[in-house]
Amino acid sequence: MKYPEFRALEDRNGGSKADDLLTASITAFCCVARPAKSDAQQLEDLAVPLLALASPRVRRHAAAALSEMPHAPKRLILALAEDDVDISAPLLLRSPVLTPADLVGLIELRGIGHARAIARRTVEDAALLQALRQLHDPAIDRALALQSGLPADKENEPLKPVEAESPRLRETREALRALMRASDAGLSADQALADRLIDAALLDETHTFRTVFTAALDLDGETAERIIGHGLNAELTIALAALGLSAEAAHLVLTGLFGLVHKDLHSLRLFVQSYRQIDQDKAQATVQRWKTEENSQKLRQKLREMAADFERGGTAPGPAKRRVS
Repeated sequence: MKYPEFRALEDRNGGSKADDLLTASITAFCCVARPAKSDAQQLEDLAVPLLALASPRVRRHAAAALSEMPHAPKRLILALAEDDVDISAPLLLRSPVLTPADLVGLIELRGIGHARAIARRTVEDAALLQALRQLHDPAIDRALALQSGLPADKENEPLKPVEAESPRLRETREALRALMRASDAGLSADQALADRLIDAALLDETHTFRTVFTAALDLDGETAERIIGHGLNAELTIALAALGLSAEAAHLVLTGLFGLVHKDLHSLRLFVQSYRQIDQDKAQATVQRWKTEENSQKLRQKLREMAADFERGGTAPGPAKRRVS
């Protein structure tokens, strides 16, 4: 079988051949509407040996792309699921290929980090529930309590619950397809920061995402919460550009936070094109203007409160009057 997506390799500048081949093979498989067993076998034979040579960034994208595909090759899914949790999280959270027995085995093999991600799935299997509960971990207990409707710590509650038939797969497929053809699909200006934001978004760790986002932009919590909002918005996109995230990283963050943010390939391409036209210096200046406006609003509010106190009979603050004897 020949895939036109492999032609994109001719336009890639730099990067390892393993990364290129793995990205191309995963993307080609995801673009097949109804993959046959032979397609899955072909992907497995090509991709599994490449995992040891591929970068963490590409392995993370592979896990995200395959996370909701019911026909993905089992051996490849298991190999990715056994990777570090910041890479395997999308599969642990959503993959229909992983059975309860597989998940129990992953918990025994990789421990508490994988267990915390698995606990965010819809867990109904008795053996899997037992394997999770016997760890006596507060984060796991909260995740299981949320599923059963019991009170839980809302601070760590996902911004948006993951649906059984989420449209994220289609979006991720088209994202990889569009982004791999671009000439600047490389690393973000601060790749470590981008990785932390992507990991927090994909893991549905909204509190962690807010914390990292707020610190990176030096914002107060209220301003950061308003910018993040509850859906795709221009301010959040500008903020991600100000942080130096690539279009690829920004798209993964938005997908992790809000699920489907582009309804078709055309809108996705428009996003990629418009995002790459945002100048980072101008985006940073815009964020600085937001800070100034927020500080001005807080100052005006404080002055209004002081004036109201004075009208109610309070004493306006000022220099103490000298007593004349």
